[in-house]
Amino acid sequence: MIKYHYHRALRDIPRIDVVKGDPLCHVYSDHSRDELVDWGRARGLKPEWLDEKTLPHYDAFGERLADCGPGVTRRELVADIRRWRASPDPGAVTSAGAEMSFGEATG
Repeated sequence: MIKYHYHRALRDIPRIDVVKGDPLCHVYSDHSRDELVDWGRARGLKPEWLDEKTLPHYDAFGERLADCGPGVTRRELVADIRRWRASPDPGAVTSAGAEMSFGEATG
């Protein structure tokens, strides 16, 4: 399932015209990297725009926030990150038991 975690920019990010305090959203999948890439492609996003440092996600901001749905709590986001990091093939299993396959990194 695609999930959304809303937060505010902690600093200015001039290269994307974001200023401190602007609303942002981490868009990620609790199922697979492929699901996330498909979500992004359907909205004109390129797979190489994924941020894969913590957990594969797109950073949505500005008009792109309209593409996002109801948000998850920080607690749920942290639990998903922990499951992903703990997996031998980053991503193992969600709390619902679905396979996750974040393994292949881009870039």
